[in-house]
Amino acid sequence: MGRYRKKPVEIQAVQWTENMSMADLAKFTNGLVQLNDVEREFRVYDRLHDTWVSFEYGDWIIRGLQGEFYPCRPDVFAATYDAVGVRGEALDAEEYGA
Repeated sequence: MGRYRKKPVEIQAVQWTENMSMADLAKFTNGLVQLNDVEREFRVYDRLHDTWVSFEYGDWIIRGLQGEFYPCRPDVFAATYDAVGVRGEALDAEEYGA
């Protein structure tokens, strides 16, 4: 069995919080999101796997390399991703809320 390292790629992501507007999340996901704030049921469409995936407040919604969307828990996001600035330089996790 071999060992592998994930290739460094940049993704786009937003963190779904109670302060984020539903309209902003819908815009980010190109409308591929279902939001029911009353029942606290939120789902985003993962077109690569042709399925709706549930997420919660605090989760990050990632736009993947092929334009797909999927949620990521905050602890996994913080362990996996570093924020990058305008020119690609890394930022501290505290600067993006992780």
